[in-house]
Amino acid sequence: MAKDLAVFAVRLVILGSLTPGLVGAQSLPGALTSQGSDQCVIVDNDFDIDDMQAIPLVLGAKHVAAIVQSEGYTLPEQAAPAVNALVNQIPDQQGNRHIPIIVGGRQDQRPDLKPWPWLPFFRSMMNVANGLLPSVPKPWPHEPAYPEHVARAVDHCKSVEVLIIGTYSSFRNYAPMIAQKISRVVIMGQPIGDESSTPGRESFNCSYDFEACKSAMTLLASFNAFFVDIPRLQDCRDTPIPASHCYNPSLGMVLGEQKADGRWVGGLFNHGLPGQLKRALVNRRPCASDFSDPKAKGKGRQCSSLSTWVPTEVAAGQGGEMLLWDQTAALFLLDPSLFSLYANPANPSAGAKYYEPTLVNGSHEQTVQRLRSLWTRYANRSLTF
Repeated sequence: MAKDLAVFAVRLVILGSLTPGLVGAQSLPGALTSQGSDQCVIVDNDFDIDDMQAIPLVLGAKHVAAIVQSEGYTLPEQAAPAVNALVNQIPDQQGNRHIPIIVGGRQDQRPDLKPWPWLPFFRSMMNVANGLLPSVPKPWPHEPAYPEHVARAVDHCKSVEVLIIGTYSSFRNYAPMIAQKISRVVIMGQPIGDESSTPGRESFNCSYDFEACKSAMTLLASFNAFFVDIPRLQDCRDTPIPASHCYNPSLGMVLGEQKADGRWVGGLFNHGLPGQLKRALVNRRPCASDFSDPKAKGKGRQCSSLSTWVPTEVAAGQGGEMLLWDQTAALFLLDPSLFSLYANPANPSAGAKYYEPTLVNGSHEQTVQRLRSLWTRYANRSLTF
């Protein structure tokens, strides 16, 4: 990866000539228009709650040829019907395209989940689309030929962008089949061996299926690849009540601002895909009793759909951490002009191999506010896709 810094500089110039909004354009949703079917996107995810919050952003601004489910936070066979319910079974939104959902790659042997004790809880919630569904749907069958299904889904596309917001379990197998069409790969997380920000620490998407991650790093060297992450601020790690400069999702993104008279202004629309997403995020359905945490009892909070993503609710429930991971990667796909190569001033020799949001007026707080605002506006654009 030693040559990445120079390659990134070249890529930035090339991308500026090809991608609207990268150089000199407004950093607003209006600066982008939905692409025609000859320019397509594959969303490769493992359907955690931040995947759920990222997918609608892309649907509203790009032509999504397929959504691929890879093993990670969820298992592909169980996540596929939940994702399908979110984007293809919207009661009050008729006339939209049916988005192909592909059951993608999984590991031959299930990994030991002890490093991630909170994972069974998150899987139980995401298998019902975070409480959107009344019960767990029947799993879809495993598809050994999923790489061919991906290739068929983009057969009509002249160029393909791939957004990887899950593991690399599927990508390493289908990417060679469509390599000539791939124009850009946007990845949530940092590449293996990047010591510029978090030395010795791999993201969940990499560590969960490390063999797939290692092989993907070699494969990505031949693609126009962009790694994207959020600032990892020490005083924001696992905090039950994050400070205003921490890169976490907020209820305001979804519900808007509550006025003195009790009215909510802004936030997600109540209809279409934005409304479907809103219902999934704030339905307050009680969590599955099988995954209740005895340590959380007596804290005055009932585990619900909020316990997967609202920081105070996550801390009071099963634990873990929820930040604007996949949402930020999706925003990079839609408007790279909001981002800059990261360079740690305390470790300049490490170079820069991934992108972070460009600070607004040098302020993390203002930058987080911009990301949340853009998230809401892009999500509301998914009324039609």
